Amino acid sequence: MKKYWKTILISLIIVTTIGSYYIQQAMAKGVSFKIETTSGNKGEIDNLILQASYQSGDIIRGLHISKNGSTNQSRSFIGELIGRNNPLMFQKYIEEHRSFMRGKELNPGQYFEDEDRLIYTTFQSNGRKEGRGNLFTLQIDTLDKHTNDSSSFEINMPDQVRYDWINERDVYVENGKIKILGTSYLNGDEELHIYTIDENKKELEQDSILAKLASEERFQASINIFNDNNKVQNENYLLYMVENYKYLDDDKPETISSKMYLYNYLNNEVKEWTIPAELEPYKESMILHGTDIFIPVRSANGLELYRYNIEKKQWEEPLNLKYPSIENDEEKPFLQVTDGKLYLVDRVFDGHFLFIGDLRTGESLYEGKIIIENKENLDADYSIIIGQLYNIN
Repeated sequence: MKKYWKTILISLIIVTTIGSYYIQQAMAKGVSFKIETTSGNKGEIDNLILQASYQSGDIIRGLHISKNGSTNQSRSFIGELIGRNNPLMFQKYIEEHRSFMRGKELNPGQYFEDEDRLIYTTFQSNGRKEGRGNLFTLQIDTLDKHTNDSSSFEINMPDQVRYDWINERDVYVENGKIKILGTSYLNGDEELHIYTIDENKKELEQDSILAKLASEERFQASINIFNDNNKVQNENYLLYMVENYKYLDDDKPETISSKMYLYNYLNNEVKEWTIPAELEPYKESMILHGTDIFIPVRSANGLELYRYNIEKKQWEEPLNLKYPSIENDEEKPFLQVTDGKLYLVDRVFDGHFLFIGDLRTGESLYEGKIIIENKENLDADYSIIIGQLYNIN
């Protein structure tokens, strides 16, 4: 018996862990939310779904919240360990293009879509050679959405394109060129690349490095991208920041330098962009949409949305959204710009405030709240993190 005590102990730990997990999930399933209208056009939320995470203590549960209530995202114990949380857009892709989607990764940064086509790109490792990193093949699959026919081609990347792995962040398509934004890693080095593919010739036309962090700086530098990588889009601009910092004696980082850059996909130009000093503390919350950069600044009276137009090279009049917000560092306001509308979710004293407004004027189109349907199952110390917002037709 002594010989098996380790196996028995490990088995007990596994059983206890899994049992505890499912008990917690059962408790979390008892928590339900829905969107309730306060003012404005109720039609704005007819097809609206918020992909969110409910967290209370050690319990984390994925939710889809709509005007009709909330549903739990189906995730297994193993799925929770992996942390996979698939965007709703892929449910539509899988339902409409099941054959094309079979075996593909569900990462928005690997797809391009317009009215005619759905394009998927992936870098596949061919293994190491001479200890200098992996060789890669780039595969590009294209679906004709009208005929449902698909085609595919592969490009063997040049011998010097060797990395431990490549993380795809965005796919941009224009005038027969496919441009893939990727972060590559090799022996601690990190690089931000644009790989330009000629669709007709089916070959790599250009490999441009937008930013590079040397290995000795690996733990003292970062590359941050401010485009929304949670959805498939075709923005003409990319906004990114290269930041260098050092750690103090209390292990807190101190910024040494911070530079922002705008890359233009159309003409391949990179220009440094400077943010006003008074907005520096809020730069981590920036988002880029179309030709505008938005910076939300929260206050006790609501939120001020600062806006910079890239093509005009000027700051526009800020939009003022008034509501009784709570300045909570743990739960940041959710902001998304889609189809000319601004969507905001923020914590207020009695729940979460939902605002939909005209992006051009800031005029309110809809206001409501995310309310709790069964407060008896709710922990007083909880949070809701909105990951993405969808209009499902």
